[in-house]
Amino acid sequence: MAQQTVGIGSSANDGTGDPLRTAFTKINENFTELYAQTGMDTDKGIDINANTITSTSTNDDIIIDPNGTGKIELAADVEIDNGLNINASTITSLTTNGDITLTPNGTGGVVIDSIKVTENEIAATNTNDDLVLSAAGTGNVVMGAIRINGSQISSDDSNAIQIKETLQVDNLSSDDSSALNVTSGMTIAGAVDVNGTLSASTVDVNTIQSTDSAGVVVNDGLSVAGPLNGAGSSVLQITDGIDVEGASTFEGAVTFDSNILANGYLRYSTETISGSGGSNAISVSTGVSFINTSGGTATLTFADGVAGQVKHLIMTVAGNDATLDNTNLNVSTSIVFNAVGEAATLVFDDTTNKWNIVGFQGATVS
Repeated sequence: MAQQTVGIGSSANDGTGDPLRTAFTKINENFTELYAQTGMDTDKGIDINANTITSTSTNDDIIIDPNGTGKIELAADVEIDNGLNINASTITSLTTNGDITLTPNGTGGVVIDSIKVTENEIAATNTNDDLVLSAAGTGNVVMGAIRINGSQISSDDSNAIQIKETLQVDNLSSDDSSALNVTSGMTIAGAVDVNGTLSASTVDVNTIQSTDSAGVVVNDGLSVAGPLNGAGSSVLQITDGIDVEGASTFEGAVTFDSNILANGYLRYSTETISGSGGSNAISVSTGVSFINTSGGTATLTFADGVAGQVKHLIMTVAGNDATLDNTNLNVSTSIVFNAVGEAATLVFDDTTNKWNIVGFQGATVS
């Protein structure tokens, strides 16, 4: 309905205006439409009293809906149910120590710019975007008892930082003069490249090697509980001196490019050959062979050694002859042992590929 205007005539009491009834009818109809448009008519669901707007229908919403691209603008702070204050871009809880809770519906999340929070998950919404947590100034990012400052991770309590599963690290190093300490066992499946000093009470690995032409240097004592050997066809090389305080057993070939200084004695591995009237092979794997012929004669045979190999033969128990012929020995006929103390020292050469007598005591050489 268009606004109705009361006709008041051209001049006072000239009889040209609206009759009194007609005038008040227009006024009533104008007010009826005004109440209907503003919602002040309780039959329409809205009641406005002073600065209070109330929905008159049970459990009804109050909807403020601007037209087109219009907006709802609030010129001052907004206080919601005495618990929340909105001032410009700041939302504040008015309850002491109170939380501000944003609860999405169903599987929805709370989206802030390009960050989405769903239950206990924080995710970036832009494709391939990083999720960055940045503290202000000299502050740190703290998660429980873990403190992160730049590239440093530290513990806020007395406990060490524990990594329960496999940790893959491209470069493990210390940025200052302090050592990199691993207080308990550490298992590394791949190769470990140590540019500086590696200090450890125990290193349990299959291979330690140098990445350049220099060797692996052990400055202090090296304790080896098991065998110390070269892998594959390689030999075990020691370029400087080796100081062995206890007993040392070499099962394979040992090559020394320099002198050997022994403060104690140098002991060979030994065997005992017992004659019983048959053939007895002299071992090429021992340095000394003791001969015992109390049970019968011994016909000795000797396989090839390696060039420069030394062998000592000593009769310790006599009773019968022990004979080594010239099959693999550079003598005319043989060497015979038949008394305690008789001995011979032999050296193998790779020219004749035979053993040579370089010294003997009491034995008969023919």
